[in-house]
Amino acid sequence: MVPPMRVASAVAIIAIVLAARFSTHAVQTAARESVFSAKQAETGRMEIQKNSFGACTDCHTSTLSGRIGTSDELPPLNTLTEEYQKLIRGNGGKVPALVGPSFRTRWVGRSTKDLSQEFLERFGHVSEETRLNIIAYILQQNGAASGTQPLTMTTDVEIRKLFTDR
Repeated sequence: MVPPMRVASAVAIIAIVLAARFSTHAVQTAARESVFSAKQAETGRMEIQKNSFGACTDCHTSTLSGRIGTSDELPPLNTLTEEYQKLIRGNGGKVPALVGPSFRTRWVGRSTKDLSQEFLERFGHVSEETRLNIIAYILQQNGAASGTQPLTMTTDVEIRKLFTDR
């Protein structure tokens, strides 16, 4: 038979461990905000491959890591339309990353509203819904968590607040 004091000690230790685990989860959950829905990001995943502008992966590469002008970038520059080749060459072979440290560094001090506005200015001919879906997917690929509300043009949250490692 286990002495009652040992049982009480074991129960107390388990309670402390569980309380710490749940409070850590609550802090992590509260620490980052969600500004898009999972459905929106999933739709954006498909639209990034094909939308009224084309495929974002043509210019920004298949991994969305951007172009720096090296010959190993996919798809290869010479396989793109002449119009895209000219556009990319006009930028010195460079196209900004949409995923990864470069994107996060560039956007960490700005807001989702700034990002939505930049997409509007650059890709205004693409529908608002498609632009927002693509932005949701980009944010998700950079580590942001989805929530219950969709991203809108008026959503105004610091991008740094979307990531736990801010």
